[in-house]
Amino acid sequence: MRKIFLFSTLIFLVICDSFAQEVEIGLKGGMNVATLGKSELGLPSRIGYHVGGTAEFILTPFISVQTELLYSLQGAAIDRSQNIYLNYHYLNIPLIAKAYFYEDASFEIGIQYGYLLKAVNQTYLGSQTDAINKNDFSMVFGLAYKLNETFIFGIRYNLGITNTSDLDIIYEQRYTNRVLQLSIGLIFQ
Repeated sequence: MRKIFLFSTLIFLVICDSFAQEVEIGLKGGMNVATLGKSELGLPSRIGYHVGGTAEFILTPFISVQTELLYSLQGAAIDRSQNIYLNYHYLNIPLIAKAYFYEDASFEIGIQYGYLLKAVNQTYLGSQTDAINKNDFSMVFGLAYKLNETFIFGIRYNLGITNTSDLDIIYEQRYTNRVLQLSIGLIFQ
């Protein structure tokens, strides 16, 4: 499934590049507020970060397609007082459609593939990483604003589709990534 997604993304980007009026390359980074599963599971959020590169293919003055390659620290805190936490290190590749609705403000919607680089599941039982799913798929929704030709600010929510646990060991629930991202980006012309 991962190879199909990556191949489809590559083909899609080649097509977008052929129709694009302009391509903007940039860097971005920011803060993650991440948790796993639904709010009724009661897992506290953990603060992380994301950093990486972006490429926006401007198709019309109102529509563009953006892809990114991001390193992202996600997971959840289980009990901060007892130092029980989940740290998931992902390499994320979002593919986003952007619609500009007011001057330089845009609405973003798309999909994201994440590959788990490292998982640290620190509990009272020790560090456990065997039962973590390596592949993660998410829906992404957000808003972005280009301050000028150089800086862009964004807020995005990643709603996980894939269960991160292969075993469903706690409460027999699905543990999907839920990540709120606040970003600042630098665009190169």
